Amino acid sequence: GKRESKHCSASVAWVELLSLCAWVLMRTLPALTIALLAAFVHRCCLRMADPFGDVAGLPIDEARAALFTGGPNGSAFPAALVGVFESNRRLRGATLLFTEEVVGSECVGVAPNGDLLMLDRNGFVFRATPQQRKGGALAYELSKERHYVGPGRPLGFHVAGEWLYVCCSLKGLLRLHLGSGAIELLSGATGSPPSPFAYANDLDLDTSGAVYFSSSSDHPVALHPLAGFYDTMRGRPALTPPSWSMEKEACIL
Repeated sequence: GKRESKHCSASVAWVELLSLCAWVLMRTLPALTIALLAAFVHRCCLRMADPFGDVAGLPIDEARAALFTGGPNGSAFPAALVGVFESNRRLRGATLLFTEEVVGSECVGVAPNGDLLMLDRNGFVFRATPQQRKGGALAYELSKERHYVGPGRPLGFHVAGEWLYVCCSLKGLLRLHLGSGAIELLSGATGSPPSPFAYANDLDLDTSGAVYFSSSSDHPVALHPLAGFYDTMRGRPALTPPSWSMEKEACIL
């Protein structure tokens, strides 16, 4: 009888212990799940999107954050679209040009004579000449002669006289003479010892001829194995990071 009584008491104790554990688990499981999820999301927020997943994100200081849209020192949100910025439907009447012939041009340059200049993702320069058609409609005809700026992924470019200034994410800053097709590499690296520009992105010129250009990352581009062009989304971390601060996004030549 004593053994049965002890056995029953032990069974009751185990049941009570299991019930207590289940109660504690039910109480803490949601909070634990939320904590684990928050830790995972926090880690993801500190990392860049693919293919830059191995690069940790940096916090944005308050002075720079204040310049964002809607911030105390930024533009209004929503924007006050008045005057020349007033909403309209003019773009609905736009005509798409060269959708099959020119692929991947980051922008369009205008030559002094009115020709349009485009630079596709493979490095070929296309020139389109305006043609007046019957009825006053203006059309453009692509020239069969094309210059080539070499391997790499050309991004931003700017026309200045007879020169086409180009940011190439593989070679750096260069310019091409629109007449002869001659190419000059203006800058491919900075610092001592030299550290190459891995992602020259966009540029502009001032009235004195100084060139301002940006280098957006230290991840050099890679050749797409199937498409056959240099793809900015297939980059890998550079072996030698740039010696200049990435906060200084503009350089002057």
